[in-house]
Amino acid sequence: MQPMPQAPQMPESPESPEPPQVQVSGARADQRQRETTTSIVVSHADLMRQGDQTLADALKRLPGISISGVPGQGGQISMRGLGNGYTQIMLNGEPVAAGFSLDAIAPDTIERVEIMRSTTAEFSNQSVAGAINIILKKAVKRDQRSLSASVARQAGTTTPALTAQLSDQSDAYSYSLAATLTRKRNERPFTDIEEQRDTSGALTLLRRTPQNESGRTDALTLAPRVNWALAGGDTLTWQGFANLRRVDNQNRADETTLTGGASEYPHNVSDFVANFVMLRSDVNWTHLLTGGAKLEMKLGASTNRRSGTFDFNGMDADGKPAGRHHVDSGPTENSVTASGTYRHPVGERHAIALGWDLNRAVRREDRDESLFDANGIRTGGSNADYRANVDRLALFAQDEWQVTERYSLYLGLRHERLDTASRADAANAPDALDTSSSVWSPSLQSRYTLANKDVLRLALSRTYKAPPLLKLVPRRYTNDNNNNPTNPDEQGNPNLRPELAWGLDAAYEHYLGGGALLSVSTYLRRIRDVTQTRLFEDDGVWVEAPFNSGNASVRGIELEAKLPLTKTLDLRANLARNWSRVDSVPGPDNRLETQTPLTANAGIDYRWSSLTVGGSLNYQAAGPVRQSSQVFFTASPKRELDVYALWKADAKTQLRIAASNLLRQDASEAHYYVDQDGTRRRTTATPTSATLRITLERQL
Repeated sequence: MQPMPQAPQMPESPESPEPPQVQVSGARADQRQRETTTSIVVSHADLMRQGDQTLADALKRLPGISISGVPGQGGQISMRGLGNGYTQIMLNGEPVAAGFSLDAIAPDTIERVEIMRSTTAEFSNQSVAGAINIILKKAVKRDQRSLSASVARQAGTTTPALTAQLSDQSDAYSYSLAATLTRKRNERPFTDIEEQRDTSGALTLLRRTPQNESGRTDALTLAPRVNWALAGGDTLTWQGFANLRRVDNQNRADETTLTGGASEYPHNVSDFVANFVMLRSDVNWTHLLTGGAKLEMKLGASTNRRSGTFDFNGMDADGKPAGRHHVDSGPTENSVTASGTYRHPVGERHAIALGWDLNRAVRREDRDESLFDANGIRTGGSNADYRANVDRLALFAQDEWQVTERYSLYLGLRHERLDTASRADAANAPDALDTSSSVWSPSLQSRYTLANKDVLRLALSRTYKAPPLLKLVPRRYTNDNNNNPTNPDEQGNPNLRPELAWGLDAAYEHYLGGGALLSVSTYLRRIRDVTQTRLFEDDGVWVEAPFNSGNASVRGIELEAKLPLTKTLDLRANLARNWSRVDSVPGPDNRLETQTPLTANAGIDYRWSSLTVGGSLNYQAAGPVRQSSQVFFTASPKRELDVYALWKADAKTQLRIAASNLLRQDASEAHYYVDQDGTRRRTTATPTSATLRITLERQL
């Protein structure tokens, strides 16, 4: 008889007893094969295999995962090629705060990452494309002490990092601590090229603006954890997380006008200096009840804040001061979460769970702007302070049922309500808003095991995407120079509604034994009230804002192969093809904004004696995307080749050498605007560099 189907839950102490129901773990090689709910678990060893500096770099090789931005520089993580909030990012099962950067989490501090292709009721259903759950270090070893030091070299800059881990345990108590300290320097040159042609194709404007962004980021990450085993089998766990960062960046632009007129500030320098603080604390109590039932309760609190200054110094064509823009800003978001789950087995083949999730987040932003003329005299400014409350209440129920020896079923229902209220400090300010949304989200997942142990999967779910607060507040964020249709200001829309989606997922998984796997999966999404960016002109100023724009369809297919051919040779490969269509946008190329149409990965690992070598090739397609009949974008594809070598000197010491982005492919993206007067295009071209990283790891 097969074990009860299991669904995701918050991580618990490894010393505590683990009932057979409702748990996702990467401990067993056949975990994916035996789970009713579909997910991919990436272990700590897999994350660290190629010595990546960021989590985004480590995850880009997984099926269906794409990374935005320039090769070798990290970026936003997306599933099914869908960015812009369609992918839910969670830390220890809780959605991350607005503005949270995955670069804040060092791979060394992560125990595993769960890639959930279809939603479950226990987690937030704001996961149209899927969810990525990052689980911090929790495994405890007796009297463990380890230290690793690394240095990375890219484009003439050096990034050192130091990581320490320690843990210990007794009969009733255990603790662990992971800490990482980094100093990252960067030099990122790029060039903007502006071109305008009239209806006859004649060139009327051509500007070339080389720019260079340089800076430094110092960061400290701490991930402590304490576990207590209480009387009666109860457990109490405290998990903390802290990330402290200081960023100091400078950007210089020097414009050359070849045809037409110059911009307002042909030469300009901007400086951004900020301190980031992210603190998080979670207490989890697990209480065992009679009959195998279990009650889990969690109380959490977090703060995410930034304090910084921005200075823009504009100069004329001769390099003389022409204007200055100064901003002092300090957004802060504090949140409190209370959640609980009651789990109860019903016989040997059935389990139910009921739970709740309460969250209150308070966001404040202090933003003072000042404008100065060429003589340093203040000519204007504004105070854009505001406060917003975001309350979330969710109730859920889920039912797991091993119907037969081969067939298992998961049913879930979640009701989630969001209330957002924002007020600016100024009386009768236009930034005030009150919005509410409420979504019922049913979900179904099923698994059927064939006679040869292969697995068929089918899932149906309703998910949604709530608009972030930044997109709701009708405040305008202005560009400091060269406002035009391809470089507009931005503002929010208080009338923005959540996007609702029905989704269907299906998969066939062929297990060959010894960890080998071949799989094919497909998905469909139908999205209602899809959010599109609309460009318009307001008193001579170009502005873009989000609007709900009808419906969209998304579909795709994913292929995956994991082939350990021998005890020393492993091969892996995956391919994902994504399509979408926005009904309200004329074709062709009326895809969802920023969607990645295709990703492909191939990797190899070879081991002999104390040495392991390997590498991977990553490809992300791109292409034109039409935002409206007048606006469209295009970008270059990404190709990244990464290699590594790992030498184990002894049982406690190993040396890792990794090289990434060896192809050094240049990146480019272009924005087009077409109207009755002609065509305007802005192209950004960015060269890239390879990175070499050397890491020494030692168990003390």
